[in-house]
Amino acid sequence: MNNSKIIAAISKDRRYRQIALPFEIGKTEQQVKDAEFLIRKDGTIFNVEGWYHPAGYVVGEVLYAPDEKGDKYIFGQRYRKVTLYPGTYKPIPYPDRAKVLREIDPQFDQTEINPFFAKYKQILPVTDFVAYLPSSRALKRALAQSNGHTKFYVDFVNLINLLGLRIDEISLGLTGAPLLGNTGRYHDLDVVFSGNLNKNLQIAKTMRDLAINEPWRRLFEGGKAWQIRFFNDLKTLICTFFTYSKHSDAPLRDFSMEILEKGVVAQGGVSDDTHSMYTPTILQLKDVTIMKNHRLIQRYANLPIIVYHTASRGDCFNNDIVQASGALVEIKQADKGIYPAICVIDREGLRNISPPWEGYYRE
Repeated sequence: MNNSKIIAAISKDRRYRQIALPFEIGKTEQQVKDAEFLIRKDGTIFNVEGWYHPAGYVVGEVLYAPDEKGDKYIFGQRYRKVTLYPGTYKPIPYPDRAKVLREIDPQFDQTEINPFFAKYKQILPVTDFVAYLPSSRALKRALAQSNGHTKFYVDFVNLINLLGLRIDEISLGLTGAPLLGNTGRYHDLDVVFSGNLNKNLQIAKTMRDLAINEPWRRLFEGGKAWQIRFFNDLKTLICTFFTYSKHSDAPLRDFSMEILEKGVVAQGGVSDDTHSMYTPTILQLKDVTIMKNHRLIQRYANLPIIVYHTASRGDCFNNDIVQASGALVEIKQADKGIYPAICVIDREGLRNISPPWEGYYRE
């Protein structure tokens, strides 16, 4: 698994030295954050997902892999993005990624051994990693090098102004290609917002309003429209991510999950959208029906939906009617006890059936 040659090569890259920090096993809570990247000993770049990580392990997905024929240049080396079809921005369906991952490292295919919520993810030992890339550090570097004139600077300032923010009122960072030092030429600008619960929700709803009121800003990708990914005034695609400023704000920091019934479809109205734009996406529903094989099997006055992927962030807000396909599960948490929920792991598993505009979904 070790590839000292590529680690030595990327360590010489100026951007890497300006962004990356050594990964220290004793500091995992500070260094393992949703939407940030870790560098594995073989040069693989790993995207951290969510806020629950078993002791000694990290949950996420392999995002980039070294490849002599790859079309991405990262820290001076050739890579390929393993979550997209080569040469496109079209995502590979979650079930089809196992084959791609096996070709890189057989232990990356964990579809048969992981817990249900992480079926399509990888759970890797913290000892696999040599470096981490903090999103805030990447932003500070980019701003310091912009001199107020670069495309990145203009795009970033326009975004902040669109949202009515001041740069100093909320913790901000970069992810995606900009987190890897690519702030010169990028397909989209990936920005991380890390405010308190109220501030993050306010920002997400401002983005939603922009997309609703100005249709030209809307993005359609992966079979659906987006409310927290949109085009700024310069027609640059902005992709946003939200993280918790305090770990204690994340509802699923520590939990266990038991499957009660697979293959169910839940429908209800959103009654609490506080965690609607994070990973995992969590929606509190009211007046919920549970169907299986077109037959009603259960009703709940209130029930949470847990969407354990990144593709439905910001799709649903209060008063929306949603449909969720997944498993009825039982969640156990030390601070919240035992409660039922619906867990969604498929990309198309959550659907807003009262979308904010016509044509939100396309087959």
